[in-house]
Amino acid sequence: MLAADDWKLLRDVRLQALKDSPGAYISSYETEASWTEASWRRSFADALWVVLRNGRRIIGLARSLRVEGRPPDERHLEAVWVEPRHRRTGVMRALLLYLTELEPDVHNWLLWVLDHNAEALEAYERLGFQPTGERQQLTDSSGRTEVRFRRSAVSIP
Repeated sequence: MLAADDWKLLRDVRLQALKDSPGAYISSYETEASWTEASWRRSFADALWVVLRNGRRIIGLARSLRVEGRPPDERHLEAVWVEPRHRRTGVMRALLLYLTELEPDVHNWLLWVLDHNAEALEAYERLGFQPTGERQQLTDSSGRTEVRFRRSAVSIP
């Protein structure tokens, strides 16, 4: 688990993710590269950032966010990234398991996925996430749409 003092590490990994998979995120490398230290530290408010390492190298990243107005036993996953050569090796499963250990009172995990991101959609379905039927169009001019997924924290396949 990362702490606010790890903001430089988070910045480096997050920017790597945005460079690696620019179409998978709403934000962009250019936007987040311009963030100040204070901006990065603010990203820890009401959220947990976790990483998975292979030796010293970070190969996975995820953020668990408590959303105001949502039930206290619910969290949103955001900014999930797995280094390309480690995809389909259980990294995303390990990140989710770690988050469920850190937040044992969370019973529902939700996330939004861009509907054109077939690789992510397939990965989340393999982990037991199911579409809720909710869709939302991004407010930018891209015309992209996100779909919401949910899974119970009872067990991770």
